[in-house]
Amino acid sequence: MKYITEIIKYFTFITTGIVILFIVLMLIDGDDIITLSTLIKIPCAALVTSVVTVIFDPSETKRNFMLSMLLHYLVLCIVMIGIGKLFGWISFDIHGILLMVISVAVIYAFTFAVTYITSKNDAEELNRALKNRKPRP
Repeated sequence: MKYITEIIKYFTFITTGIVILFIVLMLIDGDDIITLSTLIKIPCAALVTSVVTVIFDPSETKRNFMLSMLLHYLVLCIVMIGIGKLFGWISFDIHGILLMVISVAVIYAFTFAVTYITSKNDAEELNRALKNRKPRP
């Protein structure tokens, strides 16, 4: 059950990050229409990367945390380059690959920040609950 909860959590964060990134890129490119197929592809990409995130979760490893984060990021880049090519989001050249690597970095930073903030808030709430707990007689 823990894995399902984690996948749902990351799915929400990653989908939000992808949508925000799409909006920014559309504003930069001057596009004003998003297609139905793109609206379907965004959650598909988010689901795949959410599963990858749960499998390669850097916080769940005994290895060096920074090395685990780098490995996780590289795996996400490889997966998203494949998805980007499959969905027609990028061209398979240096420009397209670089765009996807930067996009993954932006969404990775967004997801990391949101995860940190929500985890910190959860920890503070638990600490308050423990502090206010009445001792047993």
